[in-house]
Amino acid sequence: MAQVLSLKELRTSSVLKVEISKLEEDKTQLLEQLERQKEAEQNLRDELVEQKKDFEHLEKQFDHFAGMEAEFEALQQRVQMERLEQLIDGDKKDSQAKALLQKLRSDLKEAQDELRELKLLDPLRLKRQVVDLKKKTQQQSTDNQSLNTALVTVRKELKEANTEKDTLQQQLKASQNGTDFFWQSVDSVWVLYESSVVLKDETVENPDKFKRIRVLNTLTGMSALSKGKDDKDQAEWLGTLEVPADVSAEAGKRMLAITAELEDSAD
Repeated sequence: MAQVLSLKELRTSSVLKVEISKLEEDKTQLLEQLERQKEAEQNLRDELVEQKKDFEHLEKQFDHFAGMEAEFEALQQRVQMERLEQLIDGDKKDSQAKALLQKLRSDLKEAQDELRELKLLDPLRLKRQVVDLKKKTQQQSTDNQSLNTALVTVRKELKEANTEKDTLQQQLKASQNGTDFFWQSVDSVWVLYESSVVLKDETVENPDKFKRIRVLNTLTGMSALSKGKDDKDQAEWLGTLEVPADVSAEAGKRMLAITAELEDSAD
């Protein structure tokens, strides 16, 4: 509150000087306060401009992520179709593909949830979320590439398996319908054929001269390939087909004859 001075005090020069000095100080303080207010106002304007830029950038990010979401959905559908068409080679590979596909679904759902949450966040936290989402997107791209590589490998193995299956079916059909067997049991149930089939996991010295024995049960259509001879020179068989001893003995005799023929041709 300003002090009320008497007329006598106003006439005193020293008192006037003091009051003038106080007024000058008040003026200076008011000017400084006004300047601070102007600076504060300018800072607020600058901050509003920055926030506007940030929100414009975030809007672009939202559009970008929307496109990514569509790509994720397309990738998910493509992976599902390829998996249904190609992944039929064993429970282990099927389980691995399912786990990877489930991971893709989980990551996609997490990305979608984050996109919805981003719109509710403040600008600073939103920027951090955008950086994290970019990292996850890069990791997702790496996972997708790994899945594509796995699918290519499975597709190749499936093609080889189908080729081998077709070959075996053709040979089996020829065996069932043909008359080129070298031995037949009295009851016509068991027949023996020579075969040059080399299995995928086998290694032979000369595939062109390789021969083995195939046994066929004409009643069940089940057959088996020989894998060698036992100490009694009876044929041993691949798989679980139960072959009578007399049939294995005849197959062993033929295997001995084949071995002798190869030795003679080598001489």
